[in-house]
Amino acid sequence: MDILIVSKQVATLFLIMLAGFAARKKGIITEEVNNKLSDILLNITSPSLILSSFMIEYTREKLVNAVYVFGFGALIFVISIALGELVYLRENKDSKPVLKTSVVFSNCGYMGFPMLDALFGKEGVFYGSMFVVVFTVFQWTYGMIAFSLNENGSNRKAVARAFASPAMIAVYLGFPLFLLRWRLPEPLYNALDMVGSMNMPLAMMIIGAIFAQSDLRGVLKDARVYLGSFLRLVLMPLLALGLVRLSGVPEMAASICVTVTAMPVAVIVAVFAERYGKNPLLGSKMVMVSTLLSIFTIPLVLSLLK
Repeated sequence: MDILIVSKQVATLFLIMLAGFAARKKGIITEEVNNKLSDILLNITSPSLILSSFMIEYTREKLVNAVYVFGFGALIFVISIALGELVYLRENKDSKPVLKTSVVFSNCGYMGFPMLDALFGKEGVFYGSMFVVVFTVFQWTYGMIAFSLNENGSNRKAVARAFASPAMIAVYLGFPLFLLRWRLPEPLYNALDMVGSMNMPLAMMIIGAIFAQSDLRGVLKDARVYLGSFLRLVLMPLLALGLVRLSGVPEMAASICVTVTAMPVAVIVAVFAERYGKNPLLGSKMVMVSTLLSIFTIPLVLSLLK
């Protein structure tokens, strides 16, 4: 993959993120507004993008690639879990779950979908949705176990809500439509396509607004975030790249797996850290620093793809 093309796409995302940063500093985007924008992203624009991505022409090759992404996505998660457990074996009990899950969970939805859409179009988002299904399974199993499950059953409801989220519902609806080769009515498809096209700028502006609320100088002083960012942004995508090449995965499926694995630490890590009182400040630092560093690492890693 041409590093110049990838760099231009990452630079575009970064500039939109700066717009969100400036809007928050100027008070145009308040904390309440940013929360509402996040709701729109998660409940409207992302599901619209996912569902519209399934309206691609059915071919056996696309189905095979989707199965490869699903299967190797699961394998990548298993390897990342083993790596996190090994590297952070001696870490203290409050920081360990944050650092371990930072290795495992990439921002494959929030940043991954905009990147896949920019680089591969609707087909990339279609394959990326297969990876997100695997992500969701591991998020609500390993992720919650790592941060310690409660006994009151509230987590069971959270798991149920995750699998009933609008994004997952879009997958449940879209995949059968793809397999059966059914097309949505043109006005409905056009509406979903137009709303889904808002996903990338909206996501990056939200991330920029989040950064604007943080003390970046204090965040950058924690040495642990650099090792964690290296594992998340460099080592894991390189392991994924080596794995898909040795296994002979088709080129498109390989590109999708590596691209989503190269994304920064998922926001859910900071959310879980806050929810369970496991060093939430460290969780926020991991998300912020890895996202900033990904501006440089994503083009370098993806340049290794064919």
